[in-house]
Amino acid sequence: MSILEEYKKIRKQSQIKDFDLNYYSIGLGGEVGEVLNEIKKLHRDDNDILTEDRKTKIISEMGDCMWYLQGMCDSINVNIEDIFQSNINKISKNKSSLIKNSSNDNLYKYN
Repeated sequence: MSILEEYKKIRKQSQIKDFDLNYYSIGLGGEVGEVLNEIKKLHRDDNDILTEDRKTKIISEMGDCMWYLQGMCDSINVNIEDIFQSNINKISKNKSSLIKNSSNDNLYKYN
């Protein structure tokens, strides 16, 4: 069993009831906020030095993000591996083409 398959199984067992895509999406947004809060504390409290304690907290919050992301995958009946592959294809296709940012003519970004 791959780590992703094991995670999917354990995540499902930890779920107290069936949730919908809306719940998972809102939950993911909240957890992303928690990751950002730890990054803020890294800057504010740790002088941008990544301590083991801060790293552990960031990893924990990222894990919570994964819980909700996997729930979103389950809600739309897609494997997270398929999302990885889709993004690999997108990145590979677009890595050499720069897209002009419409909000500022001097900024360019990969899309």
